[in-house]
Amino acid sequence: MSERSMGRPLAVVAQLGAVWVLGTALPMSGVILVLAAYVGGTVLVVVSALLTTAVVLACLFAVVTSTREVSLLGATARRRALWAVLVLVLGSVGWLLEYRLVDITALGGSPGPLLTYLLWGFPFALVAGVFLRGWPYRFGAPAVALVLVGAGLVASRPEPPGEFDAWLAANNLTRETAYAVAIPGYLPDSGRDYGNGLGGGSFHPRDPGAVPPDRYLTITAHDQLVPGEGMCGQPTALDSRLAWGSCTAEAGGLVYRYNEVAHGYQVPVGHRQVTVVGTPAVEHDLLRAAASSLRPATAAELGAQPNGAGEYYAATVPGYVGQVTGIPAGMLYAPADGTGNGARTVAITLYAAHADGGAICFQTTECTPDGSGLTYVRNQDTHGYVARHGAVNVRVLGGPRVDRTLLRQAAVAARPATDAELRRALPAPTPRGALDRFREWLREF
Repeated sequence: MSERSMGRPLAVVAQLGAVWVLGTALPMSGVILVLAAYVGGTVLVVVSALLTTAVVLACLFAVVTSTREVSLLGATARRRALWAVLVLVLGSVGWLLEYRLVDITALGGSPGPLLTYLLWGFPFALVAGVFLRGWPYRFGAPAVALVLVGAGLVASRPEPPGEFDAWLAANNLTRETAYAVAIPGYLPDSGRDYGNGLGGGSFHPRDPGAVPPDRYLTITAHDQLVPGEGMCGQPTALDSRLAWGSCTAEAGGLVYRYNEVAHGYQVPVGHRQVTVVGTPAVEHDLLRAAASSLRPATAAELGAQPNGAGEYYAATVPGYVGQVTGIPAGMLYAPADGTGNGARTVAITLYAAHADGGAICFQTTECTPDGSGLTYVRNQDTHGYVARHGAVNVRVLGGPRVDRTLLRQAAVAARPATDAELRRALPAPTPRGALDRFREWLREF
């Protein structure tokens, strides 16, 4: 920027501010034209439009004349008149584009009167900035315009016909059952994220450290061994999660194996090698006790599992409940209090459905009215609240570690999602042309 323009910052501010004010007032002149059409018809409208244009051009000419030293077109009266025309015409084009983009994107709702007036004057001030002395102004104003146009292209992406309704159907939603809520300390999963922490469907803790680790152990019988030397003098079962890592020989002939994803024991039983494998959060002593109490699974433990005799092994695991698994065949033990799946124990789910008589208490272990149209429910591994909203039941259920008060607050705060919020969860479209590819590039940049 030259010293001449740098020395007159007040003149720059005065020019842009005055143009901004004029640009804000110009669209309001449409009220005059409407009144003219109502009172006098076409002739009066034309006369009013010409007079309004002349007044605005005169005001713009006065602005650039009083700040001519900072304008590239301020040297002569002819150039100042050209400046006034360019600011009026190009600013009006920019205002129309801005108005259309605001209308298409909705900006999350109505901008409000104050923001609307500020937006009206911005395109005119931006055009005036292009004609200021000094390269920061001449290059800065177009750069701002390009950024805003790019943002508008992204926000105004045309929606393929039927995409929104298809997305609702794919997520088992209707406009009546599409509810949203923002839960303190939680974020919605990506598939139903409506922005700013608002979402529907599943929620997970905002802090990854708030997710407890998984706690479960498996007992599996293996018939094949890994060729070659084993670990700590013990052969290694094929396809075992204990086939790598470190080992420690313990009293009683047991070999404790551990790696970054699992730890436990491998016990020879007849011609088989039976592994007792736990997640890292399972206590070492609990795994050793399970390995020391291995036995063939009983018919009661196997239940309806066909041909299970001799292939399944069970153990005594205090505080855990076992169940048969299919692939690989074995037994899985998880905490009896339902806290084995760490992420699920702190997850929250919101879903709504049309009310259907006594469906609120269907398959629950506890179902208690809690006032204000709320019902507290408890299932085998979740608990939470059902809120009645007209003909819709809104359920907010969490894992056993989720605070009951938080679930109640979320159920009360849940509300119908707007179409604009729901559209934020739509997947990014596949680029279909140069403009769409440009929009996609801007989204990923």
